[in-house]
Amino acid sequence: MHALAFGAVGVLLLAAAAALPLDAPPLSLLSCPFRAATGLPCLGCGCMHAFHFAVRGQLGAAFSSNPIGALLALACGAHAIWTALRFAGAPPLPVFGLPRRARWAGAVALAANWIFVIVRNGP
Repeated sequence: MHALAFGAVGVLLLAAAAALPLDAPPLSLLSCPFRAATGLPCLGCGCMHAFHFAVRGQLGAAFSSNPIGALLALACGAHAIWTALRFAGAPPLPVFGLPRRARWAGAVALAANWIFVIVRNGP
């Protein structure tokens, strides 16, 4: 049931990124409260652009907007496809836990992504 919910959310995010324009309302009305308070871009700054470019197949522009956001967009699409295949009768993937190193690598990747977004978008 969780896979179905995550698949549906992923499809909705990708559909919104495909249908809504970036420079017109409603997306142009959104602003980052973290940036307004600190002057620095948040970890998710550029994710809307990354999703927008990823659904249009412009992966270079998606990764230059926000690398983690581009990976998240690709993961949403892959998960939605896999969930549809599971409903069609595909066998389940094996379940495995993440080792401690993988969790640390994820934390380092998030920090590196934030540094990239700060350098690219500036304070």
